[in-house]
Amino acid sequence: MGQDVQLPRDARVDLNTGFRNVISADGTADYNASTVLNELPLAIRNGGSLGRDLRQRSADRSRSTGNSAGYILHGRVEWTGAACRGKRSTLRPLVNVAYHEQSGLSFTADQFNVAFFGNAAYQERTAQLSPSGFERIRYQTIGAGIMQDSTGSFLRVDLVRGQSLVALDVRSAELFTGADGRVLRTSFTGDYFASDTAGSGFDRTNGLGAALSGRWAITTNGKRPIRFGIGVDDLGFIAWNPNTVRISKDTLFSYEGWRVESLFALDNVFVNEETVVDTFGLRYRNGSVTRLTPFHAYMDANMALNDHWRIGLAVEHRYLTGYIPQATVQASRVIGQRTMLGASVSYGGFGGARFGLAAKRRFGKHVLVSFSTPQVPALFSGRVSGLGLLFGTSIGF
Repeated sequence: MGQDVQLPRDARVDLNTGFRNVISADGTADYNASTVLNELPLAIRNGGSLGRDLRQRSADRSRSTGNSAGYILHGRVEWTGAACRGKRSTLRPLVNVAYHEQSGLSFTADQFNVAFFGNAAYQERTAQLSPSGFERIRYQTIGAGIMQDSTGSFLRVDLVRGQSLVALDVRSAELFTGADGRVLRTSFTGDYFASDTAGSGFDRTNGLGAALSGRWAITTNGKRPIRFGIGVDDLGFIAWNPNTVRISKDTLFSYEGWRVESLFALDNVFVNEETVVDTFGLRYRNGSVTRLTPFHAYMDANMALNDHWRIGLAVEHRYLTGYIPQATVQASRVIGQRTMLGASVSYGGFGGARFGLAAKRRFGKHVLVSFSTPQVPALFSGRVSGLGLLFGTSIGF
């Protein structure tokens, strides 16, 4: 339940805990936005003309501040071994290898309008461009730990390999457009970070760090026991190497164009990179930067209503730009002895309300497969926000 639309454990459907080895693999691709409709990013991805009506529908939904969008890509392979201290022990070793890519964006309505309609509508007006921010990070983890079979509680320590980072924090920014666009004035206070610009391919390591992941779970006694859990994933840091770029600005800027002394002196007409960098104050400095990983913290609880139905509640948060705490309510039902289906309603994260479906099925005694989507309406219409698919499989032997 701590992960989006993940179904609760059930002894009839899940793999038997008696297997000496279990190998699990899962993947997540999840995008969401608070005000931008799916049709806009899909149109941008597909290329071609972006009609004004298409852009306007998302603009009409935008709030003055606090708009957000983001995505999460995650892939993981985990091995859980035999009991550490004999057959009666419930403690088992685990090894986990994972790939992570996450991005978050927070923006104002004026930022959206300037980006997709230009600043003509702000003639003799000031556009508010803050508070806003952007972050995109890609990293991999490898770690080992122990898990308790009876409860699912675990503790794991990971080595973190930082691959790429781009982060922008705009604390204060305004843009004034003069008559006919002849003058642009802006005030800006913020910081920009980027990992080593020499490259961010999969073969490059631009940072190293460590992280802790764990979960503690307990089940109450009684006629209708309640299962509680609390956990955190990837709580740690990455120290990005000394080639990391940083730009810090607290400045006022007025732009009235470039003055050309002679149209016939072509060397003075062309604006080169050095002139642009100097005019806009984009000079940067290099140095190692240590930042927290985008950790994920969650709490969940689920209760059996009868032999077949369960209801659950989960609250989660990610340390990522634009993300707000997300709450999920889920109902699930066991069908037969091998299948569980569930439906969920969630609110928060990068967006608003979402309606999801999930299923998991055991094939024979050794294989468990799960599948879910957090936003079913997105499979049929582009006039909603958010789209995601989650897939997982476990093999016991």
